Amino acid sequence: MKHTTDIRVLLRHINRASEFLRWLQADGDHLIASAYLLGGPNWAQRARSVVKAAREGRDLSARRVALKGLQHLLHLDLVQDLKSQEALCFARLHPDDPRADVARQCAEAMSRGVRALEALRLVGIKGSA
Repeated sequence: MKHTTDIRVLLRHINRASEFLRWLQADGDHLIASAYLLGGPNWAQRARSVVKAAREGRDLSARRVALKGLQHLLHLDLVQDLKSQEALCFARLHPDDPRADVARQCAEAMSRGVRALEALRLVGIKGSA
C-alpha cells in the first residue's frame, strides 16, 4: 500500500512539473517581464535563459540555480537590503499596478514548478518537456 501512495505523489509531481513547463513555454514572457520589473535587466536575462530552455525542451535541472533565484526574486526575498537593485525596483512599483498581479501569478507558478522539479530531481527524474 505504501508504494501506491508514493506512486500517486510522484505522478502529482510529474503533472505539476509538466504544467510548469507548459506555463514557461506559453507564458514565459510574463516571467521575463516580471523579473525585469522586480530586479532589472540581469534578472530578465536569467528568466530569458530559463524560458528559452523550456521552449527548446531542454532539461531544466541545469537551470536550478536560476529557477531558485527567480523564485526568491518573485517572492520578494531579495528586497531586505534597502540599497539593492531589487529593493529599488520594488519601491517603484505601485501595488495596484497590473504588472504586480502578473508578478504574483508568476511567483505562484514558480513555487509550484520549482517544488515539483526539486521533488523529481530527488528521485532521479530530469526536468524536461
